[in-house]
Amino acid sequence: MKERILALTRALVEIPTPTGREEALHPLLIEVLEGCGFSVELQRTSVGRRNLLARRGESPLLLVTHLDTFPAYTHPEPYRLRVEGEELIARGALDVKGQIAALLAAVESCEHPVQIALVVDEERFGTGSRELTVDSRIRGAVVLEPTDLHPAPAQAGAVDFTAILYGKAAHGSLPQRGESAILKAFELIRAIEALPFLRARHPLFPDGPRVTVGTIQGGFEPMVVPNTCRLEADVRFLPGVELEAALEELTRCLQSFGTEFILGDADPPFEISPEEPVYRLLAQAAGDALGEERRPVGMPSWTDAANLVQKGIPTVVFGAGDLARAHSDREAVSLGDLERLAQILIRLMERGATEEGWTGSGSGPS
Repeated sequence: MKERILALTRALVEIPTPTGREEALHPLLIEVLEGCGFSVELQRTSVGRRNLLARRGESPLLLVTHLDTFPAYTHPEPYRLRVEGEELIARGALDVKGQIAALLAAVESCEHPVQIALVVDEERFGTGSRELTVDSRIRGAVVLEPTDLHPAPAQAGAVDFTAILYGKAAHGSLPQRGESAILKAFELIRAIEALPFLRARHPLFPDGPRVTVGTIQGGFEPMVVPNTCRLEADVRFLPGVELEAALEELTRCLQSFGTEFILGDADPPFEISPEEPVYRLLAQAAGDALGEERRPVGMPSWTDAANLVQKGIPTVVFGAGDLARAHSDREAVSLGDLERLAQILIRLMERGATEEGWTGSGSGPS
């Protein structure tokens, strides 16, 4: 199993698929899935690229992840898989081609029925999962993303914005005669961090919500007090906070600083009940494979689960590896964790193929 996961991860990583180039993976995926008895369908989206849907037999369980990776940016060797001990290092090794490799190895190792959706555009606008046509018989979904093999039945909400702040230019040796737009931007971020909706807490998110400033640009040189500053930021908030309330507080704050601003993507948080069958099935499968109960966690990042929940599908986020390492210049995942993920998925597919698994009228396969 480990050797197969390693080979699949290498093959997937070495086909670059930053957002917009996802379909380069289709030939490999179709070959593997059809070889395992899946029927495969390609579903075109409004961004021109196609989701890949695969079905084997009849199952109310849907396994979902995305085909695109984050851009290479400053990654030194993004599309060559390096192996250091148990670590697999490359762009997408963790997010999420290693997850796909574990999924493919799992379906090769069993004949259990399941439905799979591999979607486009997750790293940008989520178009693939938003426009995904889902079988009406689906009763639950698992989205494969890094969670350190802890089930995540909750996901943070998010809103991003771009703002331009204005100050007053003056000679740099007399900053008191001007107004620095850059310093004003720092004050704005501190004000946003203090907003009531970001003081909310949730037991699955012990680190609380966060504000991430992604870019900040302003000024010409130290001898001119900067009169403009542009910043882009992402704001995460927790289940229990309504999206409209968050947007209202954020908008009032931005307006109070006299900014020109544009609100970008805005998604509400979600949390499903631990009584949902898909959560119970996943928890049982993980417990069987790992020999221990896995505590639930909250997913701080946006994932395709948001769009599935919007469609009325109870969804859990789950996968191998540490999310903090995704998008970094040393993105990596443990081969051992990918093997454990594959073993969990085999048990999940087995349990999810039976009506007893979903109704709880039986313990399901052991």
